Amino acid sequence: MSDSDDNDRPEEGPQVRVSLKLASGVGDPSLEVPSAPIAVPSDIGRKGLSAVVNHLLGRSVPGDDDNDDDGNDDDSSTASNRPLSFEFIVANNRLLRKGVEKEARQHGLSLEEAIVITYFPTSGVPELSGEGETVPDWVSCFASASTNHSETMVFSGCYDGTIHIYRKRNNDDNESCLIKISSATAATGPIKAMAATTYKDQIMIASASLDHSLNLHTHDSNNGLQLYGVCTVAESDVMQAVSSLDFTATSSSSHLLLASGDANGTISIWNFDAGEQDSVATEAKKQKSSSGQKAASSKRELNATICMERAHAQTISGISWGNHHHRNQTDNITSHSQLITGSWDHSIKVWDVEKQNCLLTLNGSRVVACLDTSYHSEGVVATGHPDCTIRLWDVRVDSNTSKPSSVIMDHTFRPSHKAWVSDVKWSLSNAYQLASTSHDGTVKVWDIRSSNPLSTVRAFGKEEKGLCLLWDSSPSQQRKQPNHETIFAGGSDCIIKQLQL
Repeated sequence: MSDSDDNDRPEEGPQVRVSLKLASGVGDPSLEVPSAPIAVPSDIGRKGLSAVVNHLLGRSVPGDDDNDDDGNDDDSSTASNRPLSFEFIVANNRLLRKGVEKEARQHGLSLEEAIVITYFPTSGVPELSGEGETVPDWVSCFASASTNHSETMVFSGCYDGTIHIYRKRNNDDNESCLIKISSATAATGPIKAMAATTYKDQIMIASASLDHSLNLHTHDSNNGLQLYGVCTVAESDVMQAVSSLDFTATSSSSHLLLASGDANGTISIWNFDAGEQDSVATEAKKQKSSSGQKAASSKRELNATICMERAHAQTISGISWGNHHHRNQTDNITSHSQLITGSWDHSIKVWDVEKQNCLLTLNGSRVVACLDTSYHSEGVVATGHPDCTIRLWDVRVDSNTSKPSSVIMDHTFRPSHKAWVSDVKWSLSNAYQLASTSHDGTVKVWDIRSSNPLSTVRAFGKEEKGLCLLWDSSPSQQRKQPNHETIFAGGSDCIIKQLQL
């Protein structure tokens, strides 16, 4: 079906009446159109409705050969007159991807009355920016944290065991938005997982390697990356390779908790006070090496306070205290005691850490390769899988009854990647959007109200793999867009890619 074919002959064929309503979250009142019902072709879709809205706004209407993106390179067209692309919701909070009448009938809406359609501008298509930052080996993981001066620090872990530290800056579109600060060797094997947080005015970084090491570091502008401590296990046990990490603070903010999941399916909780480091840690000895700055210090051993062995039957590939808790900095004790994990054993679990009980187990049909939790909805989880798909789950659990929420959602997006999905990351600013990368070398942005991706960018070469993502939401003054975001992507080509939205 072609929407554009119907747009210039609205009097022909069956019609339906619609009432257009600007979404409540849109902060630009100039995009509001009259809500009086109008007649449109019954099979009109997103492109056709975008043309209708542009016409009502007095903007130029795209021609019959327009496509889904809103590009218009006509220099004579001013920004205020340039056509915009819109998304539309008819019912059930799902993006319109078919004709209006078909969508209305599918959801049982009456055609006797005007169909209320909510609309809002589409998000920008991510674009590769700058030449990227080159590192010595594959980029396997990212972490980020903010300084006391509200600067964003970005940390990348590589297969050669090094950590590279950058400061994010606002920049022109054709320049890198990362300023390299330093690098340090943190392990003898590939770094596979990282986590970072700001705690008591100190940036703390945890790094886990395939050499079976789990190290904690601090970072500041004067001393760079310094070793804080080495996580160890009992002498009778063997430290396993940790595959996933996440930080949180206790409800009183007196201690920092680090959760780790390893290749044996064990969950460990490490409890420490970053404020003690000034009185306990020895001064780091700094050495220069060809790979950058190498920090060394006396070995301080940190022991796990909680260890749940065989929490999963196979590798724990994702672990999270919940980004919703991080974003809202809630003091709800539940947020600090419940942990979400995903594993190669095909399951997602929710844990009561204090009681060391599993509150919920959801068994899927595929290996869980990666996991991330929503910043906006507690208990909403996105996972990536080797079968090229992304799945969405609702794992909310009543802490009083230990029962799951009334609705457990296993929503599968249509397979769009062509290989193993290696990472997924939620947007901090948009409750409906997430990004994914894959061994097929692409980065995709999704809206959970649609089964298909909003956009696809080939971030890596044909034979290269995408391995990790970081979605940064700090605004860019240069682009003068308060909702401007950057997606950092790392992979097997040893270059940190930057996608501007």
